[in-house]
Amino acid sequence: MKTRTHFKIFFALLLFAAQNSFAQNSFEGNGLVSFLGKTSSSSDLKDLKANYKCEMANELHYLSRGGIELILKNNALNEIHLYGSSAVYGKFSGALPNKLKFGMVSGEVKRLLGKPVVSYNSGYCEYEFQNYILSCWFDGGTLSQVGIAVKSPL
Repeated sequence: MKTRTHFKIFFALLLFAAQNSFAQNSFEGNGLVSFLGKTSSSSDLKDLKANYKCEMANELHYLSRGGIELILKNNALNEIHLYGSSAVYGKFSGALPNKLKFGMVSGEVKRLLGKPVVSYNSGYCEYEFQNYILSCWFDGGTLSQVGIAVKSPL
């Protein structure tokens, strides 16, 4: 009986560790949020740049034909932009944060995320979360670009 209990505890701990490890190393979806604020010298940010084959445009700007753009401020990652299809940045094919999908219309995004804190008829809206701001750009009425950025302190 004791062996079975120990096995269950061991298995639960192993599963918990595996889930946390995956979430911390995810290069797409909500895992991207964990890279915000990482310094340019951090191994995490270096891994993100390597994963998407980012090239340095300048010390504060990295871009990739994989549909991702990284913008640093004060030597730390401040913004990540994901493109559905761009002549410059290519197409991001990974999962988007907060279960968004390129091609969604603004009504679908609002049903999924709620009322935006900022919204313009030109096809832009913003949502605030605990540690970051999520921006959505719409082209031709459908989601074409998503940005996540460090939430500035008040």
